[in-house]
Amino acid sequence: MKSLYNIFLKKTLTVVIITASLFLSGCGGNQREHDIELLSEKYSVPEEKQLTVYTSHKEEVYLPVITEFENTTGIWVNIVAGGTSEMFDLIESGEGSDCDIMFGGGAEYYEAKKELFAPFKVAESDILDSQYLSSEDLWTPFTELPIVFIYNPKLVEKKDAPGSWRDLFDERFKGQIAFADMEISGTSYTIVSLMSQLFNETPEKLIQELYEQLDGNVLDSSGLVIPYVESGRCMVGITLEETAKKYMANGYEITMTYPEEGTTALPDACAIVKDAPHSYNAGKFLDFIIAYDTQKYAAEHFHRRSVRKDVELSKDYEEVKLLDFDIKKSAADENRAMDAWRAVRASGREHP
Repeated sequence: MKSLYNIFLKKTLTVVIITASLFLSGCGGNQREHDIELLSEKYSVPEEKQLTVYTSHKEEVYLPVITEFENTTGIWVNIVAGGTSEMFDLIESGEGSDCDIMFGGGAEYYEAKKELFAPFKVAESDILDSQYLSSEDLWTPFTELPIVFIYNPKLVEKKDAPGSWRDLFDERFKGQIAFADMEISGTSYTIVSLMSQLFNETPEKLIQELYEQLDGNVLDSSGLVIPYVESGRCMVGITLEETAKKYMANGYEITMTYPEEGTTALPDACAIVKDAPHSYNAGKFLDFIIAYDTQKYAAEHFHRRSVRKDVELSKDYEEVKLLDFDIKKSAADENRAMDAWRAVRASGREHP
């Protein structure tokens, strides 16, 4: 779904001078849109000051980053927001021909669709964690996102909580796992790919086993995972560390644990679309998102881990044991995994 900012696309693009940075003021999207509407008929953005960003990030992540980028560079950004798969489909189909930047979604998505992107090496690549860099500079990491388990402490005692990936397949959790539709959630595909590699199983076999364990209960959005666990509709869930920490900071009564055999902290990524209409500005955006101030802000306000080696990890975070996750294999397996997922979903709908 295109955001409300599309009213300023192409010839109707407008510029607004926002006097207070969202990084400091916390100003919301509604006020920003109101300011834009008041001035929209008075100002016109020249082509060299335009950028179109497709994003699968939540508004609380993309809006402050993009607004600060606008304030810093004077470049006006048109935002198109939606699910990761939806955004990639628009770009691949050609419907997203106006897109300059894809912002958000796991790095494995970018590897699987790397023919869509143009190489760009960010100015400070030497200060980034090398394990999260594209060997071909086709995408740039934004933040590190470990995958964790959560459970409802009112329903599950600590001693009975899932400690390992295999524990999720215990009979007591059948139909009680909060898990989002893999066709909608990029995180869900990363989870499936990780378990497939860890268990040394084909994506088809793993997906069949997982779907049976879910007992056909699949959520329409990754944003429902934690509410379902907190409300007791599910006992346990699999989600991102940053999501769990954000909800816990907002008072949700859930408990977060790290898988004992390890997890992945696959980064979400950002890339310049091939033949981007505003490729020069797109390069500026990539440099901006990995800049020290942006990364520090993301760590402090988004509950995320920085990809920069010079941004210290908060004491609220513990060191995470990482599994050897093959991102290229994950990318290569994506199509067959999605086909297998659609097949089991269709089968489940036919035989409730």
